[in-house]
Amino acid sequence: MVVEAVAEPARRPRAWPFALAVLGGTALGIGAALWAIEAGARPTAYQGWEANTLAGSPDADALTRARVARSGLLALDRSQAIYFNRTTDSAGRPLDEGCRYRVGGGPLPARWWSVTVYAADHYLPRNDGAALSFDATEVVPDAAGRWQALVGPAPQPGMAFASTQGAGDFALTLRLYNPDAAAQRDFAGIALPVVERLDCGGERAA
Repeated sequence: MVVEAVAEPARRPRAWPFALAVLGGTALGIGAALWAIEAGARPTAYQGWEANTLAGSPDADALTRARVARSGLLALDRSQAIYFNRTTDSAGRPLDEGCRYRVGGGPLPARWWSVTVYAADHYLPRNDGAALSFDATEVVPDAAGRWQALVGPAPQPGMAFASTQGAGDFALTLRLYNPDAAAQRDFAGIALPVVERLDCGGERAA
């Protein structure tokens, strides 16, 4: 008796190795892009604050544009606004929502200015402090034009205030609107506010 061999159906290639390769490549690409955005096009430091002179400029490179887009900052042309950011106090310590800070300085070379608190995710803190920023109209300058404000968990009577409740390791953004021509040309020539840590959790800072 002759037994005929029955051919086995051809096996289909498995799809999951290909899918894993695509997902892995995509994740690697996104991770590399985010790393490049954070590591490249770093802003310049000015008295503890940081600013990118190309932000809002038609000369901005791709990394600068990506950083602006990722942070959610609407970067106007420098003739309209200059942006400064900081994440540390005057001693170089990270800004902490549980601490109180005195922010102070002299006249700023702009028609109007503001200081805003941002949480680590680049969004406004979610709290009921009802004050996430202060501006030129809220501070009370002395005879020499010097002013001060408080940034912390709770306000202090008689001082302009911005709340840090729920902000974690936060950042401050200083915006100078309609800065004068000299400020637009040379950010280093601007006398920027000092951020001094007063105390943390009721204990005076060292």
